[in-house]
Amino acid sequence: HASSSLRSPHVALTRRAPRSRRRRRVATAPSAISNPFDDGSKRAADLKDKAKGFWQKEVVGAKDAMKRRFGGEPGADTYACLPRITLEEAVSGAKKPLTYSRTIVCPECDGDGRVSQTFIDCPRCDASGKTSETTDVTVTVPPGVCDGASLRLKEMGGGGTPPGDLYVKIAADDMSEGAVIRRDGANLISDLVVRFEKRGEDTSARVRTVEGEHGTLKVRADVEVGQALRIKGRGAPVKPGSEERGEHLFVVKKIIHLDRGSGDGDDDAA
Repeated sequence: HASSSLRSPHVALTRRAPRSRRRRRVATAPSAISNPFDDGSKRAADLKDKAKGFWQKEVVGAKDAMKRRFGGEPGADTYACLPRITLEEAVSGAKKPLTYSRTIVCPECDGDGRVSQTFIDCPRCDASGKTSETTDVTVTVPPGVCDGASLRLKEMGGGGTPPGDLYVKIAADDMSEGAVIRRDGANLISDLVVRFEKRGEDTSARVRTVEGEHGTLKVRADVEVGQALRIKGRGAPVKPGSEERGEHLFVVKKIIHLDRGSGDGDDDAA
């Protein structure tokens, strides 16, 4: 019979567990997956440190590089000293060469701080995006500049957007070689020795200006030691670059009276 064959002892029947028991087994089964971000785990701490380091180096670093590249950072001002200039150069003006060092955008990485199309730090700037450069420039010293003054050369400082400025400090002599001419503000001063051929008669004295020109200065017979003879408009400019100039004062330090007949003479001196 067909019913007897289904109940054959050679056929094993599998009975399913009750639904409630299966649920209990799943609920009470130990978890095979541990939380890698558990604060108490050393592995979790390592992962967090690595993630933080990646963020700072790659993400924040990339943002900083973008700022440097696309004009987010202006150049720094640079300061330099010009070699000492003479009194004549300070009064009349001059063009002087200057070599100085400034910070510029790294030409190797174009300010990114990394080798192009990589996350490798630029070896030339050490990932800073900037490097130093020695620069030569010709400084135009305006007429009338004083010792200790500073000249501003626009956009000749550190590289950036916009570039920084260069400030050049001036060191200038206040007297010419041999102290023939001395400077006092906008006025120039020279000592003068006057020689009279005869008493009571006017004479003349040969003088030199700061430009190196020589001229003849008329001296009255009643001049006295300590008196200043003036040439207007031949001093220093009243301010740098001004066309208005002070006076050149020739201060009488000695008067010599000559006697042609006997060859003798007498002197008046300060």
